[in-house]
Amino acid sequence: MKFLDRKNLNKVILGVITVVVTVIAVIGLIQAPSKSSDRLAQDLQQQFQENAELLKQQEEAKKASAEQEAIRQQITFVGDSVMLGAAPELLETIPGSVIDAKESRQVRDGVAILKELQSDKKLGGTVVIELGTNSYFNESTGQEIIDYLDKDTKIYWITVYGKYLQDQERTNQVIRNLAEHNENVKIIAWDEEAAKHPDWFYNDGIHLNGAGRSGFADLIRTSLGVEAPTTEE
Repeated sequence: MKFLDRKNLNKVILGVITVVVTVIAVIGLIQAPSKSSDRLAQDLQQQFQENAELLKQQEEAKKASAEQEAIRQQITFVGDSVMLGAAPELLETIPGSVIDAKESRQVRDGVAILKELQSDKKLGGTVVIELGTNSYFNESTGQEIIDYLDKDTKIYWITVYGKYLQDQERTNQVIRNLAEHNENVKIIAWDEEAAKHPDWFYNDGIHLNGAGRSGFADLIRTSLGVEAPTTEE
């Protein structure tokens, strides 16, 4: 057997080392993509979950915004028995409005009523108040109602009227003072309109018959700038 000299032996050893290194490198290249692919899949899955959650939050925010806008577009009425009597005419004249009216209500009840309406998501961006018929109230009590509503709320306060209502003039003066001191408060002068139509009232001079209820609703509609509903022929 012929033995390799040192020079050839070194070549053989170098060749073997080269082969071993090459094999190791190839194995590494085979394994590396697999580990890299696993990490990529995990990263993508996490990203997909985060993006899905983001889209869900955006959709929920969009729905909440649409709901809030719908409420802002709503007209809410708060009143006593005068408004309660005219509720069907108001709903016919101003469809989609919310009416919260009850007998014997006083202005001091106003904030509690508004809080309940807000809790029930029925407090619109326009609020029509018909309170003051049942008793005189001072300006600070009325201001509490106005302060509860934000300054972007359009507030319309209906003046009181009664043929035998003793406190009519000074109550209406308070209402007019509130409108003068608050830019978002406007007056609906029911006292002026009602005085022209004595035939609109029952014998007590406060509560309205059929013609009076229609006149009351129409005055409010025109004061709010709402177009008259079209009637189908």
